[in-house]
Amino acid sequence: PPAEPPSQAPGQQEQHLHLMMQLLRPQDAIRLAVRLESARPRRVRYLLVVRPEEEGAEAETALVGVDFAHERAARCTLGMVLPLWSDTQVFLDGDG
Repeated sequence: PPAEPPSQAPGQQEQHLHLMMQLLRPQDAIRLAVRLESARPRRVRYLLVVRPEEEGAEAETALVGVDFAHERAARCTLGMVLPLWSDTQVFLDGDG
C-alpha cells in the first residue's frame, strides 16, 4: 500500500507558507513550494522556487531551502539560497 502522507493539522500548510513569505523580500513570490523528507524525524523542510513578481525578473530566480524545527513551529529559518542563472543545471538525487 502507498505510504500515508505526514499528518498535518488543518491550515498547517497555509501557516507554513505565510511564515515562509515573511522571510522573503516584499517583491518576491513563491512560484513553487515542495515539502521534502527530512533525515531528522521532527524537522520539516521545504524547497521553494522564488522570483520577483515584476516583468522580466526571470533572471533573478532562486532555489530557497526553508527549515521548521517541528510541525507546529512558529518560525522558520533559511537553510539554503541558490541563485539560478541561465546556464545553471540542478540535479536532485536521493530517495525523496
